Amino acid sequence: MAKTVLLILFLFIIAFFSGRTLMLASRLASGKRADFFSSFSVGSTVIICLAFAAHFLTVRGSLLLEDEKRLLGMIIVIFMTVSYFAFVILTVITGKTKKALSGLAGSCDEKGSGQAFEDNGDKEKGAEKNPGKKSGGNRVITSGKIFAVIAFAMAVWCFMTVVSGTRINSIGDETLETIRCFLDKGEMYSADPLTGMPYREGLPMRYKVLCLPGMYAVMCSAFGTSPEMLLHNIMPGFWFISGLFALIALSGALFGETDDELLKRSVFIASAVLFVFSADLSFYAQGFSVLSQMWTGDAIRIWVLIPVLLTLLSEKRYVIALLPVLCEALICRTAYGLGFLACIYAGWIVFGFIMRRCKCSKTS
Repeated sequence: MAKTVLLILFLFIIAFFSGRTLMLASRLASGKRADFFSSFSVGSTVIICLAFAAHFLTVRGSLLLEDEKRLLGMIIVIFMTVSYFAFVILTVITGKTKKALSGLAGSCDEKGSGQAFEDNGDKEKGAEKNPGKKSGGNRVITSGKIFAVIAFAMAVWCFMTVVSGTRINSIGDETLETIRCFLDKGEMYSADPLTGMPYREGLPMRYKVLCLPGMYAVMCSAFGTSPEMLLHNIMPGFWFISGLFALIALSGALFGETDDELLKRSVFIASAVLFVFSADLSFYAQGFSVLSQMWTGDAIRIWVLIPVLLTLLSEKRYVIALLPVLCEALICRTAYGLGFLACIYAGWIVFGFIMRRCKCSKTS
């Protein structure tokens, strides 16, 4: 049990720390700040990339599980060491930039203080003439808080459903059997996980390079966690939290500058959770499989990668936005690495280019 708790803390620390470092680096180019939610969701995609690096080297070499465990440990240690120094340097740089911008804003405020004082006086007079606007604003804040409580309750309900494993449906999925075969044989893709007999024909490389089964097997071997608990309880909870944080970050990118921000963001989160439940109404008519197969690549793509991609694209972080596009090819079967996220990324770029051209033609 202690090792299982250590595994959970290990996942959360790597996800937040690596994601925070990348978002600080992106802030230097985009100038936009990153909150806890976007940092954690981006960091969860980094875990997939690190696991793929070790898995790919092992598949191309010995296929031994111990080799992948050793490689993954080395990669994580090196990456976290580099991330620590990068985090310190970027924190200092962004702190100096923030102080410079605040000093510039302060000088501008001093120049316009007289005009601002007159404008405030006019606003106060207008407020006295129209006292009903203040009460209307209070009503919006109250409704926002109510919907925030509803969204939080629905998110907790969905999280408990995913973590408890009450809706697990493994029909058509062989991940659990594959992990057990890896742990029993000590070698990856040497035998059929359903029969235990050696393959008559070798598996294609495009199936072997998918890193989720190898990553889960390494976690079970390193921390002594049972495959059933890892697949049906721990990893679904981790991926669900990552996707929920990505949705919260996306709602901030969409409604961050509106007057009734809390209300719209709460309705957005509640609608997303309700949509997940409505998509998985039956065990035999699955929709997105978020409630029943949250450990699979398809569910991770829908619940985690797509919101992360849309968040990064909305904030114009186009370089880091390639990270979830890459992760889809590492965990899902795609056509030569091109999947849904690659199409979304390309469509966003093309649509933005067309909109800029239209604006330039209108101004000219």
